[in-house]
Amino acid sequence: MPQQAENNEEWSSKAAFILAAVGSAVGLGNLWRFPYVAGENGGGVFVVFYVLCVLLIGLPVLVAELFIGRRGRMSAVGSVARIAKSEGRSTWWALQSWTGMIGAFVILTFYSVIAGWVIAYAVMIGSSLIGAIAADGPGAIAAGAFAGETGDAVKAKLGALLSDPVRMIFYHAVFMTITVAIVARGIKGGIEQAVTILMPAFFVMLAILVVFSVSTGDFARGGDFLFGFRLEDRVLENGEVVGGFLRGLRDGSVISAALGQAFFSIGLGSALMATYGAHMSRQQDLPRSARLVALSDTAVGILAGIAIFPIVFQVGLAPAAGPTLMFQTLPQAFQGMPFGAVFGLIFFVLAFFAAITSSIALLEASTAWFEEQQPGRQRTMIAIVLGGIAFLIGVANALSQVPAVNADGSVRDLFFNTWRPAEFIPLFEGMVLLDFLSATTDIVLPIAGFITAIFAGWVVSTSVSREEIGFESELWYQRWRFLIRWVCPIGIGAVIVYSTVIAPLLAAG
Repeated sequence: MPQQAENNEEWSSKAAFILAAVGSAVGLGNLWRFPYVAGENGGGVFVVFYVLCVLLIGLPVLVAELFIGRRGRMSAVGSVARIAKSEGRSTWWALQSWTGMIGAFVILTFYSVIAGWVIAYAVMIGSSLIGAIAADGPGAIAAGAFAGETGDAVKAKLGALLSDPVRMIFYHAVFMTITVAIVARGIKGGIEQAVTILMPAFFVMLAILVVFSVSTGDFARGGDFLFGFRLEDRVLENGEVVGGFLRGLRDGSVISAALGQAFFSIGLGSALMATYGAHMSRQQDLPRSARLVALSDTAVGILAGIAIFPIVFQVGLAPAAGPTLMFQTLPQAFQGMPFGAVFGLIFFVLAFFAAITSSIALLEASTAWFEEQQPGRQRTMIAIVLGGIAFLIGVANALSQVPAVNADGSVRDLFFNTWRPAEFIPLFEGMVLLDFLSATTDIVLPIAGFITAIFAGWVVSTSVSREEIGFESELWYQRWRFLIRWVCPIGIGAVIVYSTVIAPLLAAG
């Protein structure tokens, strides 16, 4: 390998790396995005496609990103450039990591806003619980969330939050400040210490919520919705239509959503895993680590569905409520459940833990590159500057979510809530800034993953990838190489073409 400055700071243990990598993968993509995407795409049908996408595409690409990071021992961009140079190839291949790193930074700008909503709901439920205990004594713990309020009032809390830009920006600032403070302390002093505390707590709280949901919710209907395999569309009792297997095959939407969720949830294509992989020990079993990360991420998404859907069905709410499932449907569900306030608070604290472990990885990807370009420059200053830029873009994202029309019908023009940055492109028609950036990263990450598969499968030599990955047998290496060279590029490419070309044409027609 060419002699360049390496990032020699390693994780203090194999467990620390696993917790950090799982933490970067497990986030709002599991607790917020997975349940509503599953709900919108037919539950069990989506889960089947999702697991297949993880096994056949997500896991091979994850292995590729980790070995690129560990081989290069630099930032994601630096590692790709270094490996390409050692292979006698153009360093322009590093554009793949540039794409992923910029995509990660863009995600952070709106991820922090949504995480701010999580903090806001935790504060609202916690304040309501404290007020109820002060008024009615310890017995109030057994009550539902937001005791004494109507269901419509609970549902309206999201609208009230979005209509209050100052409150949104405040919680966005709190979340971003915590993220910057952790990243500024480095791998061992900040990120590693944070994940070794947050991730075990996360899994304990998730287990508590699953037990609560199964024991008090309608697990039969919730489980059938999440895991039921339906050939044809089915109409639920509330009139909702959930998709069947045949529809998913005909229009391709379920497969596209499943792959997009796999990339978003695991963090593929975003330079996160290559960045963390650069700090892996040479003695660590890379394939086993990748399997643990992918398995843990998939398990959390499915467990989140088990924790959410039985509660939703128990109180007769809409399981396919879309992005509002977490911020409108679930608070209403916790309101109607025994001990709903306690478990509602646990859920949103759980979501905060998941969000912060992912956000530090999103910021670390770009921080590592800037630190690499400016040796001697304090990491603290780099993290503050990058976090500040992300915060300012996040303010625009937050303002874009403020309703343009008030309840009394008057118009509220804050520019960003009426600005459609890509209105002229059918794919982004009608989208305000946050929605546009979210939709853009849904395309950018698979493209970066596509290039990663080409680079790892066709540019990196067989001897280098075989040596660095260290599969336990030649057969497993050949299986991975076949998937990364053929299945991953073809599968990712097909979904990219469908989501960017075919789907918009079908919608227009």
